[in-house]
Amino acid sequence: MSNLVFRLPMYYQRSAPVSELERVLGEAAAQLMASKSDTLDQLFVETATWGLSLWEQWCGLPPAPTRPYSWRRQRVLAKLRGQGTTTAEMIASVVASFGFSPEQVSVVEHPQDYQFEVVISDLAATPEDVDGITDAVNEIKPAHLDWWFTYQLSQLLTQVRAGGGFWRIREVTLPAMEG
Repeated sequence: MSNLVFRLPMYYQRSAPVSELERVLGEAAAQLMASKSDTLDQLFVETATWGLSLWEQWCGLPPAPTRPYSWRRQRVLAKLRGQGTTTAEMIASVVASFGFSPEQVSVVEHPQDYQFEVVISDLAATPEDVDGITDAVNEIKPAHLDWWFTYQLSQLLTQVRAGGGFWRIREVTLPAMEG
């Protein structure tokens, strides 16, 4: 689209002023298309870059322009998913927005003890933004409930106290693999 003169009749193609005008118009059109595409990307949290500060402002989050885009997107998505009545499904959805697939996160309720447990399975390592997950869950959970994380992975052998919840490690015995 950079040189539109080839769409014109041959007598215009031979004219130097017309060729130059069409070249400039073609470049301007290409820039407009790129600008349109970039602007549309800002309408979706998953593709926003320079528009993330507007998403953070709209969600009432403090701006974090020095943090990576992925970290900022996770915070915004967690905030958006945490709207409405808090349910176990909502909490699982908020935790999943921090880079997990929905199948990896479940919430086990312990209503008699006013507690719930966020179970994260199939982990290869500790989540990158533990503080962000903790803050997001603390923001949406009812104030009278205690909670903790449980990793379902035998390689994690430490127990940690983190921001309002205990981290428990559950060992899982895997069946022998078929040869």
